[in-house]
Amino acid sequence: MNRRHLLFSGAGALILGGAGAMVMGRSSRAAGGWEHRFLPVSEMTAEGTLLVDIRTPQEWKDTGVIDGAELIEFDFNNPDTFLPKIAADLADGRDLVLICNSGNRTQVVADFLSRQIPNRIVSVEGGIRKVMAAGYELVPAECPTC
Repeated sequence: MNRRHLLFSGAGALILGGAGAMVMGRSSRAAGGWEHRFLPVSEMTAEGTLLVDIRTPQEWKDTGVIDGAELIEFDFNNPDTFLPKIAADLADGRDLVLICNSGNRTQVVADFLSRQIPNRIVSVEGGIRKVMAAGYELVPAECPTC
């Protein structure tokens, strides 16, 4: 099987293997794990779910965001800074739903986080593009860096 490795350089290089798994996603595992699939916005924002938009502030400004989403850019150069920003919200065991522009970045992040937390993680297939194509109206981003 042909496998690629992605290297995100920075202070602590993050190496994630198995690009094939990232492209295809994974089925959820019994303890934690992650899956890559499209969810309706009503499921992304349901009670007991934390929706995090990991895109950049410029992307939030350009397209808008899903109402109720936490806007936390994932820094691929410093990936260990992400989990502390959401850990308190996940402490009760809620599901984590990650969204980006197309679903590619969220697959990498879901794989990274699945090794650190027991929560169910969903990487939204198709990302914000698919949400918009489905007719959902985004709201303007409200963040200090937008």
